[in-house]
Amino acid sequence: MSKSFELPKDFLLGSATAATQIEGGDIYNNWYAWSLIGKVGNGESSITGADHYRRYAEDIELLSQLHQECYRMSIEWSRIEPKQGEWSKEGVEHYRDEFQRLIKAGIKPLVTLHHFSCPQWFQEKGGWLSENAVEDFIRFVDFSVKSFGDLVSEWCTINEPNVFANDSYMDGKYPPGSHGDIAAYMKVTKRLVIAHLKSYKLIHKIRKEHGFAGETKVGFAHHLAIFEPFDSHPLAKLGRFLSDYLFHEIHMKGFVEGKLCFPLGFGYPEGKGIFCDFIGINYYSRHLFKASYNPGNLFATPMVDPSISDSEKNDLGWEIYPEGLYKVCHRAWDKYKLPIYITENGIPDAKDEKREKYIVDHLYQIKLLLDEGVKVERYYHWSFLDNLEWNDGYGPRFGLVEVDYTTMKRKPRLSALRYAEICRTKRIENRST
Repeated sequence: MSKSFELPKDFLLGSATAATQIEGGDIYNNWYAWSLIGKVGNGESSITGADHYRRYAEDIELLSQLHQECYRMSIEWSRIEPKQGEWSKEGVEHYRDEFQRLIKAGIKPLVTLHHFSCPQWFQEKGGWLSENAVEDFIRFVDFSVKSFGDLVSEWCTINEPNVFANDSYMDGKYPPGSHGDIAAYMKVTKRLVIAHLKSYKLIHKIRKEHGFAGETKVGFAHHLAIFEPFDSHPLAKLGRFLSDYLFHEIHMKGFVEGKLCFPLGFGYPEGKGIFCDFIGINYYSRHLFKASYNPGNLFATPMVDPSISDSEKNDLGWEIYPEGLYKVCHRAWDKYKLPIYITENGIPDAKDEKREKYIVDHLYQIKLLLDEGVKVERYYHWSFLDNLEWNDGYGPRFGLVEVDYTTMKRKPRLSALRYAEICRTKRIENRST
């Protein structure tokens, strides 16, 4: 069987990137320092990226050719403040030109202020464990919104705070590479929550005081996965519950409601209220939790469903589970009734054999949500370009556009051309069911 469906004309389709992963050339951020000590896969370095910092005009033209209506990107903090308290005029002029070109091309920018990276000077102070971490970040937010707020009305304060805290302080994949430091995980999570709450109020305040045009919208991008017990074992159920609470729930309550939940603390440090104008959802996969008697991993070990075939996995071995997007969006909508942006959803697929179906199947879940009155407003496919997949290096190929890392030549994949047609028409023809 096959089925065709349409998305509303005002539903925006686009793609997403992050500065550290594609720009290249920056020696002041902590991921460049991380790569210098061999912590990036295959000995690779963020200094390469996809050379986007020099080729951004070409890339924006390509975004336009692919009918992208919106584009999520990040500002590299270290390009704006390479040394503490020293602001870069060149960095400001570069991003202003990038924003202006996007707007001229009819592409709406959504700008992320913290997407895993930070200046090396900030890292050397202790990063988010530093006593002045929130203050330092807020100073950067203040400068950025004053510098770009006339061009940018939509802001994502922090990307995937749960992944950032986990991979930096529990799994050791990101700088500073700590393993199993649950105290650091909690302390950093609390500071990220407070930083977001202060940023939310500050961005609204600055744009209002300066009379910047456009409706101010501020949110965050939350990594939401499907967590399910592998079987009926009590520890599998307990482990799933604890992981869901510590990875999903405490961040959602903190960032949206302004509430510190145990074990982060108690109360409302910035007052009661709603601190998101939209909820960004990054969705990729499902994880099953198998019972474990080790309290160190919360009594359960996450795993991929052993019954599925390779055709149901991506290049990194993650399960392809489109129905999960429907579930995580409903979870957020049912609780908060806030607009939802799908700020990331994508697949590493070097052969480009699964990406088109992946996109269509996930857009179909959005269609189901819209039909039920769930206010999903955007879809940003991850990623526009092949990029540095953090500690995994340049191996995983998430891009709609293939990058030859020797010549830096761009080549839209067949799936990108198919997605471009969806962006143009908002219609999906003959979806297999």
